[in-house]
Amino acid sequence: MLAAPGIASAAAEKTLRIGTITPGSHFWTQTMDRVGASMAEKSGGKFDTQVFPSGQLGNEATMIQQLQSGGLDMGFLTVAEFSNRLDDMAALFTPYLVQNVSQASKLLTGPTATGMLEQYSTLGMKGLGFGLGGMRHLISREPGLSSADLAGRKYRITPFAPLRDFYELMDVAPTPVPLPGLFDALANGQVDGADIDLELAWKLKLYDQAPNLTITSQMMFPVVAVVSGRYWAALSDDEKQMLSQSVSEQIDWLFAQYVEFEPKWLNDLKGTGINVVDAEPGFFGDTISEWKSIWEPKAPSIAALQKEAKMLAG
Repeated sequence: MLAAPGIASAAAEKTLRIGTITPGSHFWTQTMDRVGASMAEKSGGKFDTQVFPSGQLGNEATMIQQLQSGGLDMGFLTVAEFSNRLDDMAALFTPYLVQNVSQASKLLTGPTATGMLEQYSTLGMKGLGFGLGGMRHLISREPGLSSADLAGRKYRITPFAPLRDFYELMDVAPTPVPLPGLFDALANGQVDGADIDLELAWKLKLYDQAPNLTITSQMMFPVVAVVSGRYWAALSDDEKQMLSQSVSEQIDWLFAQYVEFEPKWLNDLKGTGINVVDAEPGFFGDTISEWKSIWEPKAPSIAALQKEAKMLAG
């Protein structure tokens, strides 16, 4: 458990407990630490924020249950986990919706995504904002020139329906492996590759076991700040505004980190001497159109997001 830095909590009147699956060094956890510091400052020390990183309160499914029951005040959780409960969240994983993290940050704070936050009320939560965890790429033990080369391979993915469908359409076996075990899973051949972002490819040293990196940027990987409906209802209007503003400001900080560090991580990975190749959407063949035929009927926000993203791309 990490207490947010800043104003001393001796005179705190309210506690804000936040859960996340990422370790303390991860940008997502740092964002929540900064929310806590912001709340302490804006409230004159009336809020004492406690951040529980690394899944200390359980996995994301468990934390969602805690949010619904009021046992947890706030979570900064993957949209992937919520897409198992809200089909329309799959729209945010539409292949090639955006080209980079800069476009992703604008789309995730745009009118369509902001409107999608209202859907969290059906789960007994208040959605405050979407953040980002970078673009997705492919890292593998053996090279692959197209999706046809991936057929029959086992790839580590985050287990949620939109991503499972994407890989199964390529005849790839989606294989869930906890991130701490991914390095060993690549080393012993449990998996042949992974759907991954540059941050984790670098920080987990996956290049030591998977020396082939295909820069595809096929999907963004969003995160969402949600507050328990019970906790939200107990806040005053001023406190609601304070929390909403703090989250918005610190998510902007989070976006800025990924815009700055994604190029650095890519240069670092290239510096290891591994095989790094760029791939266009054609790499995936018919997979993208087949994915859309499955998910466009289930996720109606896809059309609006695509229209908005097209305008952002200019």
